[in-house]
Amino acid sequence: MHKISTIQSLFVFFTIVVFFISSCNSNNSPKDALTKKEQLGRYLFFDTRLSLNGTKSCASCHSNKMYFSDGYRKSITSLGENVPHNAPTLINSKFLHYYDWANPAANSFAIQIKRPLYGNHPIELGLDKSIIGLQRVFSSDSIYSTLFKAVYGIKDSLFTLSQIEEAIVAYENRLISFSAPFDNGKMDEDAQKGFTLFKGAKLNCAKCHPPPYFTLASTSINIDSVYSNTGLYNLDNKNQYPSDDIGLMTYSKRVTDNGKFKIPTLRNVMQTAPYMHDGSVNTIEEVIDIYARGGREINYGKYKGDGKNNQLKNKLITGFDLTQQERKELLSFLNSLTDTSILTNKIFQNPFSNQ
Repeated sequence: MHKISTIQSLFVFFTIVVFFISSCNSNNSPKDALTKKEQLGRYLFFDTRLSLNGTKSCASCHSNKMYFSDGYRKSITSLGENVPHNAPTLINSKFLHYYDWANPAANSFAIQIKRPLYGNHPIELGLDKSIIGLQRVFSSDSIYSTLFKAVYGIKDSLFTLSQIEEAIVAYENRLISFSAPFDNGKMDEDAQKGFTLFKGAKLNCAKCHPPPYFTLASTSINIDSVYSNTGLYNLDNKNQYPSDDIGLMTYSKRVTDNGKFKIPTLRNVMQTAPYMHDGSVNTIEEVIDIYARGGREINYGKYKGDGKNNQLKNKLITGFDLTQQERKELLSFLNSLTDTSILTNKIFQNPFSNQ
């Protein structure tokens, strides 16, 4: 009896474990159907009517066709101005501890979303300036009237800004994808060797970009680890970044934080050029060259200086030598972080394009 009982107990235990794992996958898998709130957020995310002049949406800077980035050095607002920084991918951002390139106070989607919706320097969408008209328009829209009623029980057009925020955040939290060759065991031999290089002491890439998220912003809450000076600038060789964009120092007021920006994820990195916080590096090959040199040298103009000699630079960035074969292997590994399912999975698509 005792033996049978043990076997039965083990069976029950493993059944619970399998159910738990399945439940976790069900909650996180983008292949599952969206909830009503997430579906509402999906429509709002892609709707240009949220901007004060009807020209931009969240997806304008985070396009599903470009892995939820936009391909610009710095995104363009609804009024035609440039935002301060390059638009990062939103894929797997749910797992971040910090969301902004330089402001550590933006430590959740709920906080981060307020800047593009309501910020004035520059105005990006200006939702607060269009909400009254939006209530009128959406009240006669069959999709929105149905979804707002289903999610919030609203019988008229008086939905709130906080409800719009909440729905968009719910959708953004479903932008999860771990189906790259790296994840499913389909890396080729070059990619496997590249991963070994990536992790090894020669390059030390994994110290700042640890798997599975490939950014310390998802694995650490230590601001001094998550934000890093990469030797991209060294104006007049005085350990300074451009005065209009000094990174973490803007918020911390510490001189040692001059030039520190959030370490981005490397997932889908081959699809999200240009690179760095200001989009000033056009190709991944150039990024590798900068790190191989130990910092970027600019020989002319107002940004002249040698980032290699920036004394505030991350101490891990010391330079390295790569053979052509090693470079090929590293690039193959970075390619293995591309998840093409993002381009075809329905929940990542613009719902208006299907009507």
